[in-house]
Amino acid sequence: MDDEVGKELEKVSGFRPVGPRAEMGTAILVLAEQGFGRNEIARRTGIPNTTVTEIARAIGVKFDRAQTKQALKARLTDLKLAQMGIAEGLSEDLTHARIMLRTATNRRDMAFAAKTISDLARAASSLTPALTEADALEETKDWLVDFHSQLSAVREEFEQQHGVALDSDEARQIIEQQEEIPNGES
Repeated sequence: MDDEVGKELEKVSGFRPVGPRAEMGTAILVLAEQGFGRNEIARRTGIPNTTVTEIARAIGVKFDRAQTKQALKARLTDLKLAQMGIAEGLSEDLTHARIMLRTATNRRDMAFAAKTISDLARAASSLTPALTEADALEETKDWLVDFHSQLSAVREEFEQQHGVALDSDEARQIIEQQEEIPNGES
């Protein structure tokens, strides 16, 4: 294992691993604290799942399903983004193949370009993730949570800056006064 992982564990827990099994424990502890689940830790470290379970139990690491779910959701999002990047690249290749088709001077080149276009279009289509209703609903929920957080931050900033509750009459007067001042003037 990397000496960096040992240093990270030393910072977190105050002890330094001394052997291969201890180093595995270090890696498991650090990755578990980052929110990775048992299977992802096994995949990243190459340690078998059963060994991850045994070591985690021995060092007192418990896997929180909520954290694991969040880490899995982030990984799936990363994979979807990578998949979309590949699909975009195929779309660019498709444009070049269409140019080849338009500039072909003989039947052989036309057939080759047409076959290339067909293959690229099929591949791009299969790699473009379909947006399901559930995905749209999740995106909407995420957006609403972010929007709520931003509104809360604006409210807190206003209340700290002016020392009054945002839903008070004093706040309305302050906002009305600010609206009367043209942009750029103080």
